[in-house]
Amino acid sequence: MSALCLAQLGSYTVGGRTVRIEGQAAHKVALSAGLEIDYDPNGRFWIEQAYVQYFVPQTRRLELPLVLIHGGGLTGSVWETTPDGRPGWLHDFLAAGVAVHIVDNVERGRAGFCALPGEWDGAPIVRSEEESWSLYRFGDAAGYARREPYPGQRFPVAHLDELTRRTVPRWPATVSAQRRALVALIERLGACIVLGHSQGGGFAIELAAARPDLVRAAVALEPHGNFSSIGAVPLDRLPLLAVFGDYVEQSAAWRDLDAKAQRSLEAWRSAGGDAQVLRLGQHGLPGHSHMMMMDEGSGRIATLIVEWLADVTDARSA
Repeated sequence: MSALCLAQLGSYTVGGRTVRIEGQAAHKVALSAGLEIDYDPNGRFWIEQAYVQYFVPQTRRLELPLVLIHGGGLTGSVWETTPDGRPGWLHDFLAAGVAVHIVDNVERGRAGFCALPGEWDGAPIVRSEEESWSLYRFGDAAGYARREPYPGQRFPVAHLDELTRRTVPRWPATVSAQRRALVALIERLGACIVLGHSQGGGFAIELAAARPDLVRAAVALEPHGNFSSIGAVPLDRLPLLAVFGDYVEQSAAWRDLDAKAQRSLEAWRSAGGDAQVLRLGQHGLPGHSHMMMMDEGSGRIATLIVEWLADVTDARSA
């Protein structure tokens, strides 16, 4: 791994709301073997904030910062290091001269989750390793027990356990709060580029469609979500790159999601935006899964994305 020279790094939180709890009885809580306290559950609390960690390289190739938005049931750690220990896209983007802001969205990772009763509807869910195997298109469901991937598959399946350990609970009821936190993030940051994966790819498209005054380009890795807002604001040639891996035809769920994504790109074009599609297998990069940022050869995908961003942002500033 090559050394990186950083000009800045740090973190901040954005979004959220306050909640006041009153009238609840205090109770004993053991914080350690030697410390038991009377815990008072009443007071003012802050919930539904997102956590963001940022890294600014010494030498910049792109003027605009890049916001990385993780997918469902995951955290910002997906961008840091691959399951088999290779440098992740955080390293690749910094080495390419791109300032990066990595999000842990509402109720994920270092954003924390709401432990206050009655604030969120429903219960958390978590993705099993078996579901990940099929949903991320590593291989057929029948091949999971043997760890037998699709032919040519580039995800490091020998390290599947590490991906499973990074999978975290998610609350389906927090989607609107996640959207609000992301809007608060780009309003704080100002002009920026957004890149999202899966559910985060859907959020990236939504953000760009709603706030083209702030989002100057968007990249969506196999996105899904609610794209009904596309067209509410003229997009004026706003560039969008949608990236897709292989093995889509082997999954009925992904055939449907892919078709919906293509319709969203058509809506983007109809609204005046410039939507482009990058199917990795058709550009000399076969064998990539839904978790393309973790696959072997993922650095080449990051390079393609940086080259595309440099081209489209230079063109729009000319």
